[in-house]
Amino acid sequence: MKCLSSSLAVRAVPRVALALALAVPVLSRADAGVLIPSNKPAPDPSILSLEEMEIKVLIDNGVARVEVRQIFANHEGSILEGEYLFALPARATVSDFAVWDGVTRIPGVILERKRAGEIYENLKWQSIDPGLLQVGERGADEARRTAVFSARIVPIPAHGTKRMELEYHETIPVENLESYFAIPLRPDAYRAQVAGRLRIDFELRSAHALRDFQLVGTTYPLEVKERTPHLVRGRFEGRKVTFQEDFAVRYALDSAKTDRLEVLTYREPVPGTPPPTVTAPEPAGNEPGFFEASAVLGTGSTGAADASGRPRTVLALFDTSLSMQWEKLDRSYQALEALLRGLRPADRFNLLVFNTEVTPWAAGFVAAEPAQVEAALAFVKSGYIRGGTDMERVVKAALGEISGQRAGSAARPAGTPTCATDCYLVLFTDGGATRGSILNARLAAGYEMKWKELPEAQRPRTFVFAVGDDANLPLLRLLARHNGVLEWARSTEPIEFKLQAFLSKIGRSPVAGLQLSAAPESNFDLIYPLDEAPYAGSVAAWIGQYRRPMAKADFGVRGTRDGVPFEMRTTAALPERNVEHPHLPRLWARRRVDALLEKIEREGEDRDTVDEIIRLARRYKFVTPYTSFLAAPRALLRPRVIRPGDPVLRVKTDPSIVSVIAMFPFGLVKPLRYLPREDTWQTRFLAPKDLADGTYQVRLVLRDRRGQVYRESKSFVIASQPPVVRVRLAKSQVRRGESVALRVSASASTRTIVARLYGAAPVQLRWNENAGANTGELIVPRELPAGRYTLRVIAEDMAHNIGSQEVPLEVLP
Repeated sequence: MKCLSSSLAVRAVPRVALALALAVPVLSRADAGVLIPSNKPAPDPSILSLEEMEIKVLIDNGVARVEVRQIFANHEGSILEGEYLFALPARATVSDFAVWDGVTRIPGVILERKRAGEIYENLKWQSIDPGLLQVGERGADEARRTAVFSARIVPIPAHGTKRMELEYHETIPVENLESYFAIPLRPDAYRAQVAGRLRIDFELRSAHALRDFQLVGTTYPLEVKERTPHLVRGRFEGRKVTFQEDFAVRYALDSAKTDRLEVLTYREPVPGTPPPTVTAPEPAGNEPGFFEASAVLGTGSTGAADASGRPRTVLALFDTSLSMQWEKLDRSYQALEALLRGLRPADRFNLLVFNTEVTPWAAGFVAAEPAQVEAALAFVKSGYIRGGTDMERVVKAALGEISGQRAGSAARPAGTPTCATDCYLVLFTDGGATRGSILNARLAAGYEMKWKELPEAQRPRTFVFAVGDDANLPLLRLLARHNGVLEWARSTEPIEFKLQAFLSKIGRSPVAGLQLSAAPESNFDLIYPLDEAPYAGSVAAWIGQYRRPMAKADFGVRGTRDGVPFEMRTTAALPERNVEHPHLPRLWARRRVDALLEKIEREGEDRDTVDEIIRLARRYKFVTPYTSFLAAPRALLRPRVIRPGDPVLRVKTDPSIVSVIAMFPFGLVKPLRYLPREDTWQTRFLAPKDLADGTYQVRLVLRDRRGQVYRESKSFVIASQPPVVRVRLAKSQVRRGESVALRVSASASTRTIVARLYGAAPVQLRWNENAGANTGELIVPRELPAGRYTLRVIAEDMAHNIGSQEVPLEVLP
């Protein structure tokens, strides 16, 4: 892929919930479990090293509880402050957090987000050991858009250690009767961590019969202690372990024991002690019970139906904005290539490449013959990545392409093929809108309106493959609600399992009319599906409350699979007390909060909804965009890193604000203009090209209707020099099919290093402590013609400055 350089972006939010963004946003990216010294842009093991790490995993009937304990050592002679960053899977929720002050454990308690920040600042200056865990960096609005969590840790004693504990819960999907579970340890933005000692305890329980359990990868060889059809237990222990890949396992459900309904329950009639932050705890009363009903849906005749299915029409939308550079672009292209190569000659397709503009590949839909597929892929590879992302424009263009009404193409040839039936709109993006409308609710509502204007037979099923830790999942989830599917891959995780499951649903329909019945109805309340559109080969599950214990309750599931109705029934006791599955209350509360957050995305905030989210998060202990764990406080944000250029300052304020003025450190004072459509203040400014690299402050002066003035400031870092790259090859001549060992030195500010050779897959280089350099191995394809080639090694720093070096490589026959 070719890249264009451009001025980068920065975001900031002070206490009044502003958002500062330049023309191309620097989006939050994070590795899992890194601790960054506050005076450094990246982890530095010579200052803070990971001495010990213990991970406990319990997967209880499709819900994983992951407990992480880490001990970091401070090698400096002074007290440090650090920022702990981690990116979690799409279906994960943080459920506990604690820091240690010597031998004293300081547990996290849930507080409303703003109050947690205020308390943190007070505790910090009183030298009380705080730590704050929250979603995202920029307030509740931005927190709803990110999967990155951050924690501020202070103080870290001189030549001492700091112990941290984290727990999160994750739902594990079942696709085609298989499941994949991973702990994100492989690095993304930074070099691979090395743990002085690592221990992983793993346990898998399932009411549905298991088979084919296997470990993925070789870095963490799990010693399996016990394996039965309903239980797998194992352990790994190692020293000086480098996190070069995720810890991951795969397993399947027994296809011979599908179409069975199982019910789990939990009830604790005596609630625990209220959190110390609750000044008026709810009185102990008739505590509800919780249940989860789940059914493994057999595949039925799906395979035969797919083999003889009618032709499909696919419109692929491929994001080439600057935010998609490197890992995200490679993963998106891998997914696009798999989609197009998986089409049959009887299928039809077209392709739109988009960033600020939208560029179609063909005049209309064409047959998915091999030559056409290759031409479309070549079209993508010959393009440039540039500019921002205009999501509003691309979704309008896509629906216009479906209907044959392409914008600006009045002279489109008569008879140009359009999408008539079995239409699929497949979107590959991170969903980060930076141009046009940027509000999720407005974008989703506009898409829904245009989608409904199409004839029913032409309305496309909206499939979304999201990539990146910073993917705008709330928006993409709303788009996929249009009879579609959303799948999300983190920046570093292997995508094969998710991609195969995603593509397998194109041409298939979810199980229709799927419903759960629970009797007597008067004893059940607030039942939510855990998956809105299950397919054959997956698990359909519901979570809900029961009011009173009963010796026997009736449960039933019915639906239609491949046109054939089916029904499953079972009975289960609703016990007075059962604490065997303690994840059920939090799973229910999380699903309830998800429904409330979706309501906010569609309709905007209201006090009652936000209050209920905060109440549920505090009672069942998990982080939301409106709450934080306080064993620490509001994250003191790491300065944004930008290059001099022509950025845009965007500020979102309280409705009472009537003017905003920005005062820049290089003498520029500019008023911001209010954009009613976006509910945002904005101005464009020039960062002088001769501005020295360093840390600067921009001051914001805000005035409300009553004349009161508020002042806020935000630091940012100017970084203009590209990384210096030095490449060393083990040999300059290589035969086809052989490998070449790469050793690369680069500037300390470097974030990623990628080696690219024509015809070969790109190679991500990682820091090798023993070699004292970044190393990797390039495999020369066997089919590559002999000749002289150029190997290009590209390094990108935290400000997205790009440096490179090219070296010759001769391929022998």
